[in-house]
Amino acid sequence: MGHAERMAANRKRRSETIEWVGGLVSLPAYVTGEGEPFRPEMLLWMIPDGPVLGMTTAKPGELLPRAGQHFRDVMTAPMVGPAHAPTRVRVASEELARALGPALEAGIALVCAPTPELDHFMATMRERMGDGDGLEQSYLTPEIGPDAMGSFFSAAARLFRSKPWSVVPNDQSILSVTIEALGVREAAMSVIGQMGQSLGFILFSDRAGFDAYLEGADGVSRGEEPVMPAHFALNFDRGAELGPGLRKEIAEHGWQVAGAGAYPWLVAVDDDLVGRPPTIRELTIAEAIAVALPEVLRDPSELLRAWSGGSPFSRTVSVATHAGPFEVTLGAPCESPASAAHRGRPPYDLLADLADLASGGGEIEPEERVELEDELVRRFCASPEGRTLTDIGACHFVMDLAADHFGATIATLEAADLREILFELIPRKVSIEASKASWVIAENRAFFAFLGREFGLEHARACLGVLGGDAAKKLELALGDRRNFGVAKSMVMEGRGAGFDTSTKDGIEEWMGVLQGRTLSPMLSLASMPRTSSRTADPVTARASKNRRKAERKARSKKR
Repeated sequence: MGHAERMAANRKRRSETIEWVGGLVSLPAYVTGEGEPFRPEMLLWMIPDGPVLGMTTAKPGELLPRAGQHFRDVMTAPMVGPAHAPTRVRVASEELARALGPALEAGIALVCAPTPELDHFMATMRERMGDGDGLEQSYLTPEIGPDAMGSFFSAAARLFRSKPWSVVPNDQSILSVTIEALGVREAAMSVIGQMGQSLGFILFSDRAGFDAYLEGADGVSRGEEPVMPAHFALNFDRGAELGPGLRKEIAEHGWQVAGAGAYPWLVAVDDDLVGRPPTIRELTIAEAIAVALPEVLRDPSELLRAWSGGSPFSRTVSVATHAGPFEVTLGAPCESPASAAHRGRPPYDLLADLADLASGGGEIEPEERVELEDELVRRFCASPEGRTLTDIGACHFVMDLAADHFGATIATLEAADLREILFELIPRKVSIEASKASWVIAENRAFFAFLGREFGLEHARACLGVLGGDAAKKLELALGDRRNFGVAKSMVMEGRGAGFDTSTKDGIEEWMGVLQGRTLSPMLSLASMPRTSSRTADPVTARASKNRRKAERKARSKKR
């Protein structure tokens, strides 16, 4: 059938409504080896709830000018069925609609409206492309050779041995990172692994990116589609979690690994949760951080005080990498704009704000509470009462439990509720040794003394009465009595008592295997998402974990 006959047949079909859906989409995989990694775009035409009629791919930005010609080509020679013209075309993008308009024959209606059919098609494609089992994988890329990767492995091994997750209090104790020569300025780094899972760090372009990550984590916990800012992460995996090709590659090149659970894995993740291999610049940044962080954590006292509210901390170290020496500056705290806005406010305003948060009778806004409390603790650290303390953190136990269990802040917490927190909730929920009781009591006694002197807190004297006398001995007995432990704390403390290192992923898995009488499958998860409601780590949902792992396997595949 010639062109004229095909067009005549099309006109005969005009009495029917034939709708096409079209759009430009980004493919869920990266192309490397052609400069900066990029995600190809696809121009797609399909029948709603029916077959795909035509598609073409190219680099980002190249397809829009060709949209009209591609539409005509698909009408003439669709992938499925005879040549035909639609009576209606639906696209979601006004930009695509403008590019397509001149190519449409008379009688073809153009509608700019949502195209959920394309979303479903892409979701199916992601599932199929995400199954990377059996695909050949490699740590190397066209721009990252064995020497550069070997230097990174050595730095990662030193980082693993330094166990920064055992020093950094939690994954919301954020470090600012500046490496001027690599274009990194005030990036935000979260060290992860305090719960023994997903050891490593996550790096965001700035603190706003980390805050957006927290919001995305909160959405995932509600069952929403994950919405995350771009970031890259260094994770340490067990060797058993790597494919045989990767383990063989490591052995052949003799790259250094610190242990069976210390195989480094570096992945960049975009805001669609699509992973790709790192660029040579990102590898160098990760290597520089891996060398600098252990040096900074050799004496963490000033850093810990900065996170607890003391004077800001900043230290610059010179590090050697495969690309040469670099100056790396690590600092704390890495404040959000909202937190910085609270700094310097009058004391009584600060306490009044905390009281206002608890005045509604409902759930206290966690982010605002933590920002206000952190500012309060900063002032405590600089006060006569707090200046002599070297490790401030126990007052956070009290403030978090007050909000979670009583809907109170430190400005409204009553003495009776403080007594319950100290002698019932902390022994049940907080995994600390009984020997820490004196520390908990002494710090909170100093904290309430500060609140009474500096702020005139009404119930400070009554709370100091709870913290006086034999409070330390009473708490020590409660912390040592296993009958007080909750389920989670019982598991952690019993494992620790049995000789398992329950501060690490491997130790928890081994102990759980003993409890259940079998070896557990590996814990696969996205770099741990911090909770938005407290200062402690919270595991990510299995859904986001699955997306990330599939993205990583696909990104590593040579068969792109």
